[in-house]
Amino acid sequence: MVILLIIILLFLIYQHINKQIPILMYHRIADIPNDRNTVSPIMFEQQLQYLKKYGYTTISLQDLYHHFTLKSPLPSKPVLLTFDDGYEDNLINALPLLKKYGMTATVCIISNWIGQENNWEDYKNKPSCRTMDLAQLQEWLKQGMLICAHTVSHPFLSRLNNEEILHELASCKSTLEEQLHIPIEFLCYPYGDFDDRVKSLAKQAGYKAALGIFKGTNFWRNDLFSLKRVVISSRQPLWEFSLKVSSLHMLFIGMRILEYRIKQCRDLSLTTLLQCIFSKQGNKKDINKSN
Repeated sequence: MVILLIIILLFLIYQHINKQIPILMYHRIADIPNDRNTVSPIMFEQQLQYLKKYGYTTISLQDLYHHFTLKSPLPSKPVLLTFDDGYEDNLINALPLLKKYGMTATVCIISNWIGQENNWEDYKNKPSCRTMDLAQLQEWLKQGMLICAHTVSHPFLSRLNNEEILHELASCKSTLEEQLHIPIEFLCYPYGDFDDRVKSLAKQAGYKAALGIFKGTNFWRNDLFSLKRVVISSRQPLWEFSLKVSSLHMLFIGMRILEYRIKQCRDLSLTTLLQCIFSKQGNKKDINKSN
């Protein structure tokens, strides 16, 4: 009986992860040693070559939205490529490779950082860089790429009050729409940080869906306002990338969700810890309220 239950559980997990669509999260594409968030152009090309060779097709957030809401069909092996923050090297280094392999990507733009030096980060021994300016963003769009909002100033949204959150979301949307002359219908949460309040305000601001990472997401449930992404770093070999674009990408996300929830709940008793780990948000504060 136990073996049968394990087989059924494994089958259900397989059925769930096999239906999920990998959304990859990048930042910079450049040659910067020892920076986990920067993938080299050589490594990025190897990854695109892999996707091309094994029959993957890049899709847009609009495609994904229509798939969820209208049951629109997707290619047999869809994948969605996203770049956070809108660095200039996305245009200089990533765009030619995307065009070479016939793929598209979405860049997530911070409206107050357009064409700015990266003085918001402590770069220490790393060289400075810029984000794309308006002309470069227009070129990105002209070449068939896509853009979504990444707030006005890249804050931890869950730490703000409602008025501040709505400003970050609505002002970013309206600014990008005015400057780029396109509808901005999708959002990316900075740091993958959000809660139910942020999600509600994102809907109020007029977004159709929003990208997270793993924090606050639910492994078992699809939610357009907490779309799960798998992080692509400079520290992974190609075999690991191949797993992150396969159905097994959900296991990477599941491990990150579990790790995050254990860290949030590590001071609790064993019984309450298990409650916390398997609750919707893994929120220690909410678990404490219920006990």
